[in-house]
Amino acid sequence: MAAKAVLITHGGDGPEDNDHASGILEKLGYQLDWRRPDQGDVLPKIDESVAITLIYGGGKPEDEKDWYTKRYPWLHAEIAFAKECITNQIPTVGFCLGGQIIAHVLGATIEPRPQGMGEFGYYPLTSTEQGKGFFPDNFRVTECHYHGFSAPRGATILASTEHFAHQAFAYGKKTYGFQFHPECSLENFQRWQHKDRALYGRPGAQTREEQDRLGESSHESQAAWLDHFLTKLVGPSSSQR
Repeated sequence: MAAKAVLITHGGDGPEDNDHASGILEKLGYQLDWRRPDQGDVLPKIDESVAITLIYGGGKPEDEKDWYTKRYPWLHAEIAFAKECITNQIPTVGFCLGGQIIAHVLGATIEPRPQGMGEFGYYPLTSTEQGKGFFPDNFRVTECHYHGFSAPRGATILASTEHFAHQAFAYGKKTYGFQFHPECSLENFQRWQHKDRALYGRPGAQTREEQDRLGESSHESQAAWLDHFLTKLVGPSSSQR
């Protein structure tokens, strides 16, 4: 049975977006299994063919209480799937909403910041003492959010930014949540700049001019870091060895 990467996306995003993460996993020899639960896709059965699960970002409920209601069945399905992956020691990685879903599984609270504080653009990441060496120095990361997560139970916080104290965490050696978007390519972000969900004008958001100045170099360094991170996490599939 071919080793596969389960890639969970939201808002219609998928393979046509050419994100860094899926490209890296395909290069490593994994079969890409794209799923869009918010569009009606059913998540796969967990078995020995699942080598890694990635949960991407996207739109979500506005209030923490909505994570516990029946209004968003796709969200509850993803929470259950992430929990099963973590329990079965399957490498599980979340970006933005995906990181929040994993944090929620681990007991964290997800909520917007006071005064509508958000991040939209490229922000310097500050490593915690436990996170030193996990990220490179002078590392700017792609952000597009105004929700954040509290510290998940049993997790190690790896990094913060000026406005959001919890930007990255590790739970054991196979589960990781990131508030930022290392998977996002420059082309992806340029599309976000033109979408209705662009966060211009929100406290903490960068201007279009600042984003354009920082974009190319930030995406290059993130792509290199993500390649190293995913390769170390799962290595090449058996078909590549």
